Amino acid sequence: MLGLLQPTEGEILVDDIPLRQLGLRAYRSMIGTVMQDDVLLAGSILDNISFFDNGADPEKVKHYARLAAIHDDIAAMPMAYQTLVGDMGSSLSGGQKQRVLLARALYKEPKILALDEATSHLDVRNEARVNHALAELNLTRIMVAHRPETINAAERVIGIQHGKALEVRNGRAAAA
Repeated sequence: MLGLLQPTEGEILVDDIPLRQLGLRAYRSMIGTVMQDDVLLAGSILDNISFFDNGADPEKVKHYARLAAIHDDIAAMPMAYQTLVGDMGSSLSGGQKQRVLLARALYKEPKILALDEATSHLDVRNEARVNHALAELNLTRIMVAHRPETINAAERVIGIQHGKALEVRNGRAAAA
């Protein structure tokens, strides 16, 4: 789904446009991602959220930090958004790191947001805040999750059973 592998069968359409016609660069510019093992880079929190954008808008950074439920944590740090994070975000908790990564993905203003266990380190309260904020955004969310709270926040659930994709309705699997 991220364009890392070419399909062996069928065709991928984005807004009814074949991916091969749209182009991989254009497609990837439309996608924000938070992967299970994503890392932060050595630099400030602002740098990490803006992905080291030299013209980063601090208000835009704060806006997406609020949506990712990390702004209050950052504001409470002695250097706020200028707080330096060590390699791979070692100075932040797992939940803080995931929320900074989510703010980074949102800063890109994607049309598609791919989340792979992106809230697995969050407590239930912050996970609910994040899921509520994401539900309000006008974008397609593709989530890989095991936590019931995240799955229940989805509009449509597709499960994999015996190598086949099945839509889950009312707790029961049906052909997708």
